[in-house]
Amino acid sequence: MNKTKFLKNKELSFIELRYSNSSLCYKEHIHETLSIGAITNGKRQYSNKNNTYIISKGNLAIVNPNTIHSCNSIDNEKSNYYMLYIDTNWLYKVQKELNPTLNSFLPFKKEILEDKELFNEFIKLCKVLLSNEFYIKKESLLIEFITILYKKYSDLQEKEKEINYKVENIIKYLKKNIKENISLEDLSKEFNLSTFYIIKLFKKQLNTSVYSYFINLKIEYAKNLLKKDFSIVETALECGFYDQSHFHRNFVKLVATTPKEYKNNFVQ
Repeated sequence: MNKTKFLKNKELSFIELRYSNSSLCYKEHIHETLSIGAITNGKRQYSNKNNTYIISKGNLAIVNPNTIHSCNSIDNEKSNYYMLYIDTNWLYKVQKELNPTLNSFLPFKKEILEDKELFNEFIKLCKVLLSNEFYIKKESLLIEFITILYKKYSDLQEKEKEINYKVENIIKYLKKNIKENISLEDLSKEFNLSTFYIIKLFKKQLNTSVYSYFINLKIEYAKNLLKKDFSIVETALECGFYDQSHFHRNFVKLVATTPKEYKNNFVQ
């Protein structure tokens, strides 16, 4: 049986992600979005305009907006693959952040990339996008991946912007909204800064990502609640985690012990 999983929600309205285990074939078609595809198991035949490729694990297929293409199974064999569709207007904003002199969307020159490191980063990104991670992490990883992609495989010449905004106000906002699943777009609107700028701001001034910092704030708050004898379920909800499992996973990563073990050391 062919199986497909989709990601599409209002907080990430500028992307759509498909994960398939399928032998289905597609007629030649176009998308208004930029499309990036990767196979994790099996092979498929990828056609882009007049060129045809056999793609497998380790390759990234790039389809520029409004480009005729198809990607079909070989001998009706199933393959596992991700397809990420990204809104062109959103991409153009990222391009403009990298180079403000651009006056139109810049397409990619290559249709297929043989870059195992970038392939692995793309698979990691797709798994995070389909997970129950916080929106701020999903957006940050997406912007970081797209930035690397443009720097390596386009004619885009980055022009560095001066970083002079201080992060203190953003940190206060994150602390005030510790229970929320804040997105980069929320921060962008609140402080009238681009999402791209916010990412670079935290990297330059704190040497960490904005999503890592936000999760750290949540875990520090959780530690205080556990010391006050809040239950693990109450703590997870109070800190804005999706469920106990989501909380447990992030707590162990940063504290190197489980919430229960941590609580037992303080509450008798």
